[in-house]
Amino acid sequence: MNRTILFILLITGAINTFAQQAKINIKILYAKSNLVKIQTPVDNTWFYPAIKELSFGADSTINYSFPVKNFAWLSINNNQILIEPGTTNLVLDNNILVKSDRNMEGMLLFGKRNTGFYQHRAIDYYKRDSTVAGLYQLLENDKNETLKPYAELFSKQKISANFYNEIKRYFSAEQVILQAAIPMIVLSTKQKINNDLDKMWADVYQKYPVNNFQYAFYPDFYHHARYYASTYLHYYLPLKNGVKPSQKSEDEKIKSDYKNFEDNFSGKTKEYLLATFLYDEMMQSKYQSILIDLFNKFKSNYPKSNFSPFLQPLAEKILTYQKDIKKDYASNEKFLANYDEINSLDGLMNRFKGKTVFVDIWATWCGPCKAEFEYSAGLEKFLQAKGVEMLFISMDKDTEDQRWKEMIKYYKLSGSHIRTNNALQKDLIDKLWEGKGYAIPRYLIIKDGKLVVRDALRPSDKEKLYRQIGKYL
Repeated sequence: MNRTILFILLITGAINTFAQQAKINIKILYAKSNLVKIQTPVDNTWFYPAIKELSFGADSTINYSFPVKNFAWLSINNNQILIEPGTTNLVLDNNILVKSDRNMEGMLLFGKRNTGFYQHRAIDYYKRDSTVAGLYQLLENDKNETLKPYAELFSKQKISANFYNEIKRYFSAEQVILQAAIPMIVLSTKQKINNDLDKMWADVYQKYPVNNFQYAFYPDFYHHARYYASTYLHYYLPLKNGVKPSQKSEDEKIKSDYKNFEDNFSGKTKEYLLATFLYDEMMQSKYQSILIDLFNKFKSNYPKSNFSPFLQPLAEKILTYQKDIKKDYASNEKFLANYDEINSLDGLMNRFKGKTVFVDIWATWCGPCKAEFEYSAGLEKFLQAKGVEMLFISMDKDTEDQRWKEMIKYYKLSGSHIRTNNALQKDLIDKLWEGKGYAIPRYLIIKDGKLVVRDALRPSDKEKLYRQIGKYL
């Protein structure tokens, strides 16, 4: 064979192996919106922020292409889907996959799997059998039973070899992660672990090293790796040897967790885990400057990382936060006088006799609470026009006092502010949640010092909320 032709064939083969193209055509039926969220792999990993929002027109169809090797795991409107090179046509009915022209029966079967959080499922296994031998058998039996219908589909050539092999890899990874989770859950709930489960914990990490990059495609792999590095290596083993872990500040804990990934993983696995750790911490929106330091370190160590572009917008928010908290409070950001002496909801409402008040109960650690602040500007405009007061009640602990005051500036929370003391928090829980803990955000409407709406609509409800408030003007 001509050497030039041979060279071209070899190059073409390499391209086909490493840079093939996948195209998906998605038809959406009975959609509640015209947006489709597609999460694509980054370096063959399940990286949560790698989401694209695509909109469709009158034909309700989305066309999307991306490079792929042999296969790729995608999430399309929360449907986890396996895609091979070439063209795949999908149909989603009310965001649920109902049809595919490739591996259809396999995809539909996969959509019916148990999607519960792996730690909750680990608890269920332990309830079924608390012996190591029994747990091993349960896990193995369940995996085999799960794979049986896929084997039948493969034997009938209804799913491809690629699809079948990848499904087997998926449930094998799941078995390993569940096996590691069971002892960890027992430790966290009972604060002790028996010798058999201790051996089971060590055994899973020895037989299935966490540093194996092939598991990074599995959605719960990051949590599995984090518990290995932080809980098993740096909490449980020292505790087992009589060394009680020392208390750390928030920044020290973040630095320590980051270092645990650095010290116990290598190669692409380490890069992926460090990036996911930074994302996980940044997404909590506590805006710690230590995360900027660690992100800069990450970029220095991985200057060409494909993960960095997804982290950069979150880093920019932290930088903005650190800048904004240095400013003075705006004139409309006020603290109630002697708020630390208010011990009951009745005592708090007495401060607002003769007024209509919209109340926002929140905390600095509450993501959904902070997400609602996106609608503060429209709400503020409405309240001012109607002469309605705005009151923010923070459920934060004393240790979060500084962050509470910082977030008032950052989110530009116009209105009166109070952070609950222990007595007020208990009274709120008793009166609003029947003494059974609390769930926030929670919104109230007060009229002339009395609670008239115990569970008001959210700021994101906009006009519906404005009409609700309007009834009490």
